[in-house]
Amino acid sequence: MRYVIYILVVANCLYFAWNMIGDTPEAVVVRTLPPLPPDVRSLTTLQERHASTGSGDVSDIQELTDVQPPGAGAPLTCHVLGPFMVAAEMQAAEARLRELGFEPQPRSSDVQKQIGYWVYLPTLGHEQALQVVNVLKENKVKDYFIGAEDLVSLGIYRELASANKHRERIRKLGFEPLIEPRYSTGTVHWLDLENFETSAGQQILEEYPEIRLKKLACQ
Repeated sequence: MRYVIYILVVANCLYFAWNMIGDTPEAVVVRTLPPLPPDVRSLTTLQERHASTGSGDVSDIQELTDVQPPGAGAPLTCHVLGPFMVAAEMQAAEARLRELGFEPQPRSSDVQKQIGYWVYLPTLGHEQALQVVNVLKENKVKDYFIGAEDLVSLGIYRELASANKHRERIRKLGFEPLIEPRYSTGTVHWLDLENFETSAGQQILEEYPEIRLKKLACQ
């Protein structure tokens, strides 16, 4: 009986020791990251930045924005000077602006310029066009010719008033002429400027009274 008690005591001790060993937590594995390359900057949160500077107010972001707002350093005002109808005038103005300390950028573009008004007679065919020409000859009307699609051209006039006057003359002969504006393609020149002070460029505007200075949004 005594041996049975000894055996039970030893068994309880072994059981207790086994439970103690089984409940021991596993060892924590710590991984050490390799150091960053010298040319790579580590990220710093706003809280870490405030902790290092002793400030805990997240509203400091507004202060940072006020010190260096988005787009700081970009040109604030831009202007365009022109148009110059002659390249030589644009080049002279460009040289004068550079003397004043500006950096103009020349630019050219093709535009449609109105050169006058065209008076003509649409016809119904070649025979009718010849009949119109005979009437014009009899009434001593000049500057006419038969053009494409047998229309009869009656001249190009710079002023609308002159074109209307000639049309009324042809109307009295029994015809109904039409007036159409005429255009030609020409090249005009501009000077783009950044941070241009209008007071400093007033002399340029006086030297070239036909050009204009216009403020534009900077690109």
